[in-house]
Amino acid sequence: MVERPEQLAGRRARSSVPKVLTACVLATGITLGGVGVAGAEPGSSSSSTLDVEWEASWAAYKFEKSVAGPALATVNVTLPITINAPIDRVFPAYSNLYNSLGRHPFLRGVLDRRKYTEGGADVWEFIALEDIPAGSASIPGRTVGQQRVYAADHWYSTDTWDAPGVITHQKVTFAESGGATTVTEQLTFSAPALLIDYTVKNGVSSHIENQQAMKRDIENGTI
Repeated sequence: MVERPEQLAGRRARSSVPKVLTACVLATGITLGGVGVAGAEPGSSSSSTLDVEWEASWAAYKFEKSVAGPALATVNVTLPITINAPIDRVFPAYSNLYNSLGRHPFLRGVLDRRKYTEGGADVWEFIALEDIPAGSASIPGRTVGQQRVYAADHWYSTDTWDAPGVITHQKVTFAESGGATTVTEQLTFSAPALLIDYTVKNGVSSHIENQQAMKRDIENGTI
């Protein structure tokens, strides 16, 4: 288990982290720039270039997970929240990434790559457009992701990869009791050692903010 979120938020990140993050993102962008990774503006990717970008980024993710994975620092975090609404309302609203637009503090857009069914799951491949905080500024990021939704069993998983070597795995489960639904996000963050505290701090705080906004707007009927 990781420290409580308030302890993470209070921990002072190393002053060099934003500079290192910026340098690593730029370096990765140059390396993969030929296929558009971390390059184009929202809406500028055609279907074919989006496919190439997603495939190149996903290959980088799989390589890092299998080869570099043991060298990355990993932290597990569990974030439960109870929403006063039945599971049949909560699950479709919460598992729809588009509902996080305007609620997740980093997310500013989503590009669809493709959707299909595999192994009992509805699979969605996408690229999330984000503004990643780096000190007093922010870095436009393009996060490659795959979501696998098991609607019949009320759970889903999401795997994402960000430059430089930041891997996030989510398993999100739903359980109803007395007309309320408890949503439990089980998060695994992996990143280079220099970036792991920064990654966890920002990841945890952004997930909590998104959870609270989803709870508010599901309960008040906005979504």
